[in-house]
Amino acid sequence: MIKLFLLLLMLPLSVLSTDLDKVRAQFYQAVENKAVAEKFLERMKRDQGISAVHLAYYGCAQTLMGKHAWNPYQKLAHLKSGMQVLSTASKKAPDDLEIRFLRFSIEHYLPSFLGMSKHLDEDRKKIVSLVQKRQYGSLGKDVLKNMVTFVIESGRANGGELDILNQSMK
Repeated sequence: MIKLFLLLLMLPLSVLSTDLDKVRAQFYQAVENKAVAEKFLERMKRDQGISAVHLAYYGCAQTLMGKHAWNPYQKLAHLKSGMQVLSTASKKAPDDLEIRFLRFSIEHYLPSFLGMSKHLDEDRKKIVSLVQKRQYGSLGKDVLKNMVTFVIESGRANGGELDILNQSMK
């Protein structure tokens, strides 16, 4: 009976983890495909209340719509809205590695003249700190490795940070 109770307690966590795996996969498809990005936005709008990570992916979905829009006004509107949602998610869960990474990666690709890459240093430092403390949350090894590799290859980490990031890959 106790085993069944423990299994039931763990079930929502495993379902959430599986759901986030699907969200991550759809996010990466949405980056290059407008039709997938539209479906992803609909899904994340519906699912944004599940967790702070889901909220962050909703913000990412909005920024992707900016990427796929052709009208400069729409591009900027989607981008601003998405960045506000990402900041909200970061405030809700300031020690969540995935949320920090998502905001870092979006801001990394934004042109500096937009003035929307205000959290790059803060997020990079937090990412390094969380990796050093091994505070990965529910991230699997492959997802973590891809995140760390991105931060290293972004060229934004300094010597000591690079050492910590590279150590985490061993």
